Amino acid sequence: MKKPILFVMMVLTAFISSCNMGENIFIASGYSGNGAADVLLCRLTDDGSIEKLTEITVGDNPSYFTFGSDGLVYLVNEVDSFNLAAGGGITTLRIDVEAGTFEKTGLLNQGGGGPCHIVLSDDRKHLVTANYGSGSVSVVKLNNSGIPEEVTDVIFYGEKSHPHMTLFNSRTGHYYVSDLGLDRIHILKLDTLTGRLISGKVSFIASEPGSGPRHMLIDKQCSNLYVINELSSTISVYDILPEMPLLRQTLSTLPEGFEGKNYCADIHFSADRKQIYGSNRGDNSIVTFDVEADGTLSSPRHQSCGGNWPRNFAVDPEGNFILVANQRSNLVSVVSASSTPSDDSVASLPLNAPACVRFIK
Repeated sequence: MKKPILFVMMVLTAFISSCNMGENIFIASGYSGNGAADVLLCRLTDDGSIEKLTEITVGDNPSYFTFGSDGLVYLVNEVDSFNLAAGGGITTLRIDVEAGTFEKTGLLNQGGGGPCHIVLSDDRKHLVTANYGSGSVSVVKLNNSGIPEEVTDVIFYGEKSHPHMTLFNSRTGHYYVSDLGLDRIHILKLDTLTGRLISGKVSFIASEPGSGPRHMLIDKQCSNLYVINELSSTISVYDILPEMPLLRQTLSTLPEGFEGKNYCADIHFSADRKQIYGSNRGDNSIVTFDVEADGTLSSPRHQSCGGNWPRNFAVDPEGNFILVANQRSNLVSVVSASSTPSDDSVASLPLNAPACVRFIK
């Protein structure tokens, strides 16, 4: 009787292991240089090491990306001219995880210079890009196959504007756009019939002057908005239930006594959503805050990012590790996501000026 039981346990172990491997597939992208691969498909193993599956050279700085349906990946090309016209680009790839392959399926100029962020709209029929270089936001319509086919709107906010990210609020139907240059978070709605963005009744949230709002998070109840501010090295918490959002809290991301220049970059929840992480470029650390029952933050603690200039990072689905895109050390580093932070990195992966890393969900 023991042998059949042992066999069943072995089969179950193998099945669970294969599921975990699928969950821990990720893509890393970075700035182009010397013709080297700038997009990698990899697997994070249970012990935190990285197995590279395949790579591709996209070109034109594929600095950030988002996922679509049927294996599609949309990457912004962070340049000022693309396909012989002014504006940045969107390169569409199709990935086959089992075969370990990338295939280019689309190229489009999206009408705004220096795009640094891209998101799939809630109706899954449009892409929205934040264009840091030209101070604008673009909307791109997808065809029935999910391939970008037409720019339907570009909103320019002026020379001082530097949009950095777009985030959707499923409770209100609003899109928030953090504008580092204007110190505000634009509030917009997308007309899905025309593909045009419309300002909400309240058109923006005013941030503290000089703070430089960069990346954002929203909780499951869509009641709290968390904004990491690049220039002031702080995280701000907003109550977004009222028509006019209210600032609830602002906390420093830096360790006490830090001296020097620092520029915050990215922000994410832990896998269980009980903590929030932020990245410090300068201090080269990941800060962790506890999320209290009322949504406010407390108990900041810090650990090394495993490299230099942590631009973007991702928490693995099991919540054991954090992958950090350390731009200036040309490494994607793996650090522990433990509640007791360690300054020792677990593993690393070479990539020229990595800018984005995301797990395939």
